[in-house]
Amino acid sequence: MKREWVLFLVVLAGILAGCVQVTDIRKDTFTEKHPNRVEVDLVQLLDGDTAKVRINGKVEIVRFLLVDTPETRHPERGKQPLGNEAKWMTDSLLGNAEKVELEFDVEQRDEYGRLLAYVYADGKSVQEELLKQGLARVAYIYKNKRHLKEFRAAEEVAQEKKEGVWQCPGYVTDKGYKPENWFKGKGKPKLEPQAIVPKYNPNGPDRDCSDFATQKEAQRFFEEAGPGDPHRLDGSDGDGKVCEQLP
Repeated sequence: MKREWVLFLVVLAGILAGCVQVTDIRKDTFTEKHPNRVEVDLVQLLDGDTAKVRINGKVEIVRFLLVDTPETRHPERGKQPLGNEAKWMTDSLLGNAEKVELEFDVEQRDEYGRLLAYVYADGKSVQEELLKQGLARVAYIYKNKRHLKEFRAAEEVAQEKKEGVWQCPGYVTDKGYKPENWFKGKGKPKLEPQAIVPKYNPNGPDRDCSDFATQKEAQRFFEEAGPGDPHRLDGSDGDGKVCEQLP
């Protein structure tokens, strides 16, 4: 009888462990440089803070840990101001990355079965970038707190500069966002999507000035592409200001 109880407890422990561990992720999937990260393939971006990825041949929905971006298509809240900009920012980071990685914390799934993870695009924290640009707020703080300090610091930078969601008092609350407080018909938001997200991948196919709508857009692309002017946008004067014929 005692032996049967021991066997029962062992089986029960295994079941409970399965409730909090991502047991279907093979150990050999984790990267050598960052043993706590696993490389995945981006399948689809659902929102600024939610994506579908392929991991070990299985498609999973991932909810980005410790951040909340404005909604783009919520069934109850609908579309919120700067929701599209947050999604475009995340799409630019993940869509142009050669390597997308997830890092897990204490709680690895939420009540809906989604993976909970810190997300990296070529080693850069997607959550931190969203927070720095003012396109997310720190939220949903439970047991997962590994990068909370860094995220708070990034959020404070955006708050001080009144970037993104912080440019309009009352829009950000402890429970989310209040679209009814967004400028209320007064003033105009200073955030322009193209000022944040490059239209094209700077490391992608060759581009010329006709691919851009404005000089500002071309200039950002030029600077993102790095030194050497690989797309030959600077012309013959080499003054560092590209596509000067554009508006």
